[in-house]
Amino acid sequence: MKHSLFKSLRAELIFYVAVSMFLSVITEFACGVGLYILSTALGISYRGYGRSDMNIVGRKAGEHIPKTNFFTYQAIRRWDKTTLIFVMFVILFFLFLFFVMYFMLITKNLTADIGYISGSIAHMAFSEGAEKIEVRRQDEIGEIAIQVNRMSEKIDTLMRSERDVLQANKDMITCVAHDLRTPLTSVIGYLQLAADMEKFSEQERHKYAEIAMRKANRLQGLIEELFSYTKLMSGEITLHKSEIDIVKLVEQMVEEFYPQFCENNLEYELSQNVSSCIINADGELMARAMQNLISNAIKYGKDGKRVFVEVEKFEKEIQVRVTNFGLIIPKESLERIFERFYRVEDSRSMQTGGTGLGLNIARQIVVLHGGMIKVESDIDGTIFTIALPLEKAEKDKERLVNITE
Repeated sequence: MKHSLFKSLRAELIFYVAVSMFLSVITEFACGVGLYILSTALGISYRGYGRSDMNIVGRKAGEHIPKTNFFTYQAIRRWDKTTLIFVMFVILFFLFLFFVMYFMLITKNLTADIGYISGSIAHMAFSEGAEKIEVRRQDEIGEIAIQVNRMSEKIDTLMRSERDVLQANKDMITCVAHDLRTPLTSVIGYLQLAADMEKFSEQERHKYAEIAMRKANRLQGLIEELFSYTKLMSGEITLHKSEIDIVKLVEQMVEEFYPQFCENNLEYELSQNVSSCIINADGELMARAMQNLISNAIKYGKDGKRVFVEVEKFEKEIQVRVTNFGLIIPKESLERIFERFYRVEDSRSMQTGGTGLGLNIARQIVVLHGGMIKVESDIDGTIFTIALPLEKAEKDKERLVNITE
């Protein structure tokens, strides 16, 4: 940024006008003196006028007239009104001409800075990415440059966001195409096997039908997950809060996953420091968030053979922690694990595949309830923690007690 004496464009322009006017007057005066010297050098003088005329003129004017000014004075006395007006216009014309010339010279840097900003804005219109204008002034023009830079950054952020949304849509289409096609193909294949009565026995066909049912249930779960994600992102979800027992809800969710624990040879343990805790929440959505966390622990914690679910109540919040002892999640993946469609590297397979939306949906639900969710992963396991506030529920409970009393 250039250092300027002026921080106000108005003050700077007033100064430039004053300086231009002063220089114009000085220049015109110098030109008048030059013309007089030139006329004297060419032999034009006051000679031809008598001393008596000079004395008369001096007496009429009330003062003595110097010899050097006598010719000019006598000439002006003999001009008529039209000539005087013409001379005045000539003087004003040259005064204006000199003023414009000096003003343009003095404001050369000012107009250059304005032109620079104009050209930079035009260049921004055809460039990609955020480009900044050099702030050369401290006045209003400099402020324009600063605001244009801010606008450019915001536009670049919006464009990046739009590109991210487009890329996310591409990723979603890819994920949906893969994750729906795979179980659907399996369902069709096993149903064809189950329908072949000549080649397979009844027991074999029953087995294939059960496999097809499991694949169909998985397909239904994927569709519900995508549907939930769409509703959450579009803002169509309306919370239907009521008093629910979060401890009982977690116990119920763990029991529902008992078949999956057995199928994956996982031991599980549920612990809590309270037997009951009432909060204001949407029971259906909160159950979905818990399901996603437990399902994630089962899919990615098979190698650890254990899953811990803990419920712990504090003074202002209640925490639900789901711990698995599978592979440690890298630090760079921990920072992105709640992003939509994000998967930890090498996690996609027939067993663990999914839309990559489960944890994102869980986070959205928890945030809607005014809570927070975080993840930690080290040699002690991968721990997902949901923290939900208790203040509102406690206040409502106290209010109810006061009313009853």
